[in-house]
Amino acid sequence: MPMHMTGGVGSMGNSTYYAEIEIQIPISLTSPPISFTVFAGFTAGLEAQGIGLLGQSGFFDRYKVTFDHNSKLFHVDG
Repeated sequence: MPMHMTGGVGSMGNSTYYAEIEIQIPISLTSPPISFTVFAGFTAGLEAQGIGLLGQSGFFDRYKVTFDHNSKLFHVDG
C-alpha cells in the first residue's frame, strides 16, 4: 500500500498506509447494510493511545456520527 506520514493534535509523524476499502454498516437484521468505498489509512502509530481517528474524508463528510462514550456506543445517521 502507498505510505504517507500523518500527524495531528498531540501526535508526531506516523507512517500511514492507504488502500481503497469497502465499508459496510449494518442497519438492521432485515435491511441490507449501507455499503460504500473509501480511501482509508492504516497506522500502528496510534496504538499506544488506544484510540485513533484517521480519514475523516469519505465517511464523516457523508454521515453524522455521534459518540456516546458513557455507553460505549456510536450512532451513524445518513
